[in-house]
Amino acid sequence: MNEIRITATLSLDEKYPDDAYIDFNLSVDGQYLHEVNVYVDPVALVNSATMSGETFIYTCDCGNPACQGIDDGVMVSHTPEKVIWRLKNPISWPPNEPKPDWAHDAEFHFTKEDYLQQISTALDHAKRLARQFKPTGSLWCGPGLSFEGLMALEMPQHSGFFTHEPEGRAVH
Repeated sequence: MNEIRITATLSLDEKYPDDAYIDFNLSVDGQYLHEVNVYVDPVALVNSATMSGETFIYTCDCGNPACQGIDDGVMVSHTPEKVIWRLKNPISWPPNEPKPDWAHDAEFHFTKEDYLQQISTALDHAKRLARQFKPTGSLWCGPGLSFEGLMALEMPQHSGFFTHEPEGRAVH
């Protein structure tokens, strides 16, 4: 099994110190999978907790993954015990450049319990950071996500909408 770690941080904007942003940081087996200008979409991440299929967990800060050369989302599938990710490595690449020779498909297997706990804890932490920090400017909570949207974002119940699928197949 692979190890996933998700944290939420609050930082001041370097160009506009009155503004702040919340960033979800996601690593697998101690490694970040994406480039610096690529962001984790908290809504897509929360949806991946129970929904199978292609989801753009990684995106641009504007919410359009294509801005960062992300053509394919993460293919998420669920079994009763684990969550499986299938994705392209590198996740993003300049659209006008050929993919590198080392590009490949990657697959990660997470225990369902750890996956859900990591997302839940990071979401809770992001909400606490957002509630307690009062920037004099604006607070960016995620691609296309307002402060109110972050506060309303909830983890789906484990018995809620959930699609089991056989190994090696994805629901579209």
